[in-house]
Amino acid sequence: MSLTGKSILITGASGFIGQAYVARFLQLGATVCAQVNTGEIPAHHNLTVIATDLSVAKSGNSLVQEALSRTGKLDFVINNAANQAILDPAQANRAEIELMMRINVDAPKEIIDESAKSGVSVVLNISSVEALNPRPGHEIYGASKAALDVLTRSASRAHAPMRVLGLRLGLIGRPGIDQAWPEGVAAWNAASPLGRYASAEEVVGVTEFLLSDANAWATGSTYDFDGGLGSNSW
Repeated sequence: MSLTGKSILITGASGFIGQAYVARFLQLGATVCAQVNTGEIPAHHNLTVIATDLSVAKSGNSLVQEALSRTGKLDFVINNAANQAILDPAQANRAEIELMMRINVDAPKEIIDESAKSGVSVVLNISSVEALNPRPGHEIYGASKAALDVLTRSASRAHAPMRVLGLRLGLIGRPGIDQAWPEGVAAWNAASPLGRYASAEEVVGVTEFLLSDANAWATGSTYDFDGGLGSNSW
């Protein structure tokens, strides 16, 4: 897949998966606009870093407008940024819940709506297996991702022919995860039919297909990329 002459906006670009996205799409020849709140990304001549706090109302709209002003056009958008705070549903306060919903649902909707006005071909929303089966402490996070899945479906109808897709991720490994979270990794491996977690590079690989012309007849779909966990209960 060559993306020479194409441009892409990636939110949450300083995170683990976000950085993998940035590196790969630059490698493919795309002009990349990378949204960050905190963190840094190595400089590159085809990379524009945009510092935006997505907790602020209408920041999603202004982010797309800023990306357009920098690149002249946008072909693809990946809504990758997320608030993954652990919130006890019995104790979480309204401000904590609203912040999570703001970043995980409201900001992506703003970005989708603004993208539809701006000639974007495909928006990909990064969801989670916890939209379907959240772990304790992740119930509100799971609810936010379930809302994002519904938004993917409804926005695909509202904004056609722009395509709106989702990618529902399972456990993605990162350096040190086996040592830092051995019980979680063991539980995941036991529950997943393929018995392992994925790499960030595998996430990027399936994303390339979802954005490509080979997938041009799909919209409104959220794809499970979870090692088969969706066929079980974790």
